[in-house]
Amino acid sequence: MREVSVWRTAFACLLGAALALALYQHFWAKRISAQSATTTKILIPWITGSDAGYTTLVSIQNTSMDPFGGAGVNGTCTADAYTNGTHYGPGSLGTFDAGTTTTITEATIGTAIGLSLANSGDRAYLFLTCTFPFAQAQMDFVGPGGVVTFLQGQVVPSSQTNPQAPPSRNKPL
Repeated sequence: MREVSVWRTAFACLLGAALALALYQHFWAKRISAQSATTTKILIPWITGSDAGYTTLVSIQNTSMDPFGGAGVNGTCTADAYTNGTHYGPGSLGTFDAGTTTTITEATIGTAIGLSLANSGDRAYLFLTCTFPFAQAQMDFVGPGGVVTFLQGQVVPSSQTNPQAPPSRNKPL
């Protein structure tokens, strides 16, 4: 009886490892190829204002400097937000030096693009367009008790022509 469960466990582990490897190869290749352009577009699918003590922060990383031969490129980022069927932006978020992480408040983004989500109960999604390769971004949602929730931004493939439609995984990059 124990021998059967050991074999089932070993098979389940092997199957899980094979699936993880297949998913890693499928998605990692697309992420890297989407980042090969000099401009990177990132979707943050959800931001909110300062409702009931909650705070939205957006961290932007300029990872163009790396140990793999990337010399590093300084660049700028602009933001566009969409909420309740209305477009806000584009607005400049400033310059980002290679090898840095910069955290920006929702209020700063709102000022740059003319959007106010403070205490409104509204939510928006945000597109960042950065003029350097290998940009990364995430939304950091800080709750009243100090609990932080991270929501990683999604790199929009360079083949995406309609920024209002979600990126398709079926199209070749």
